[in-house]
Amino acid sequence: MNPSVSAPYTIQPVSLTTAQNGHYEIGSIDVSQLIQNHGSPLYVMDEQTIRANCRAYTDPLKQFYPNHLVVFAAKACMTVGLLNILGEEGLGVDVVSAGELYTALKSNLPVPNILFHGNNKSLEELEMALRQSIRIVVDNEQELDNIVMLTEKLGLRARIMLRTKPEIEAHTHDYIKTGQIDSKFGIERAALMPLVRKVKDNPKIHILGLHSHIGSQIFDIEPYVDLAAIMAEHTLRLSAELGRPVEELNLGGGIGIKYTHSDDPPLISDVITAMTQRLVQEFESRQLRLPKLIMEPGRSIVGNAGVTLYTVGAIKDIPGVKTYLFVDGGMSDNIRPMLYQAEYTYDIATKATQPGTKSYAVAGKFCESGDVLTHSVTLPEAEVGDVVIVFDTGAYNYAMSSNYNRAPRPAMVVVKNGQSRVWVERETLDDLIRNDRY
Repeated sequence: MNPSVSAPYTIQPVSLTTAQNGHYEIGSIDVSQLIQNHGSPLYVMDEQTIRANCRAYTDPLKQFYPNHLVVFAAKACMTVGLLNILGEEGLGVDVVSAGELYTALKSNLPVPNILFHGNNKSLEELEMALRQSIRIVVDNEQELDNIVMLTEKLGLRARIMLRTKPEIEAHTHDYIKTGQIDSKFGIERAALMPLVRKVKDNPKIHILGLHSHIGSQIFDIEPYVDLAAIMAEHTLRLSAELGRPVEELNLGGGIGIKYTHSDDPPLISDVITAMTQRLVQEFESRQLRLPKLIMEPGRSIVGNAGVTLYTVGAIKDIPGVKTYLFVDGGMSDNIRPMLYQAEYTYDIATKATQPGTKSYAVAGKFCESGDVLTHSVTLPEAEVGDVVIVFDTGAYNYAMSSNYNRAPRPAMVVVKNGQSRVWVERETLDDLIRNDRY
C-alpha cells in the first residue's frame, strides 16, 4: 500500500449517492424509505464505510508492522452487531465498563482481543475481567493493589498493561486530552518503576507491557512520532526492570476525522507509516525486540459511517434575527454540540440536488434553550416534512444519548446493498418506565 495514494477520510459514508428523485441514498436505500421503514429520528450506519475504515488501519500495519492488533475504542459506539463486523475485519475491542465488557462477550469477537480500560474499575468489574483472562490496562496504584488482592482471593492470574502518561500536549479540545501530566488517566513517569517492582515477582501478575494515549480528534502527525520515541524509552526501562523483553506496546488512538469541509485531518496511513518507522528505529537503536503493537482507534472507524436522519416538524422565522428549523431530535441523541461546541455538516436529504439558499438554526425539541444543533447553516429552502441529514454522527452520538425529557432513544440500522437491518431497536414508552417502581 502506498500511503501517498490513500483515500482521504470523507465526511459522507462511502456508499452515499443521489437518486433521480433528488434524495440521498445510503447503501442503495432512499433516506425517506429508511424513515418510512424504521421511524424518525434514525441513526444509520453504512457497513461499507465501517469495513473501509478498518482496512485503513490494518492494510498499512500489515505492510509496515505485521505484529499488531487493532482494537476498537468501544466508547465511540457499541452494539453487538457492530462488534461482529469488526471481528470479521480482524479487530478487537477496548472496553471501559462492565456493560461494554458484557456486550463484547456477547459478540463474535475473540475474547483474547478484548482489553479492559478505565481509571476507577470496581472490584466486580475487575473480577469479571479476570475470570475471562482479559488484558487489564492498569491506571493507578490502587487498582493494581485491587488486582493483586483479587488474584489471591480467586486463585486467578492477571494479564496487565500499565497505562503510562507520555506527558505530550496534543492540540485538541481540553476535554479530550489524556496524555498530559495533569490528566486523570495513567501513571506518571516517576511512579512507573516502583509499581512494577511491587508485582514483577508475583506469579499471579503477568506484565505484558505498556499503554499510552494522547487524546482524541488529533490532526497532527508529530505527536504520534514523539509518542513512539517516548514509549520506546519507557519500554527499555520496563524491559530492564523485568529482565525480559516487553511483549506488547499500546499507543492508543485519537486520529482526527473530518466533520466539516474546513477540517484537515492526516491520512491514517501517513500517521501509521511515520509512527511505525520511528518505533522500529527507536527499538533497533536500543537493540530491543519489537513488541506487538496495539492501536485503539474509535471515531475514525465509525464516525463517517454514521448519519442521523431527522424530520422537520416546524419552521419559526424571527424577522431580522434568524430562522429556526425544528427537528424531532436534538440534545438527547446528539449532546456534542452542547458539550463540546462540536460542528457537523448538514443537508436536506430529500433535496440533495438543490443548492443552499437560506440560513437556518437547526434546533431540537427539548426543553432547553441550548438545544441547538447548529446556530447557522445554509440549506435548501426547507419545508415541514423534509428530512434533515447530519453527517459524521457514527461516533459518540448513540453512545452519549439519553432519555432527557423522557424521550425514547432512536433506532440504529445498518445498510448495505439495498438492505437494512436493525442493530438497536427504537425504545418505546414502556421502555421508559420499565425500571420505575410505584
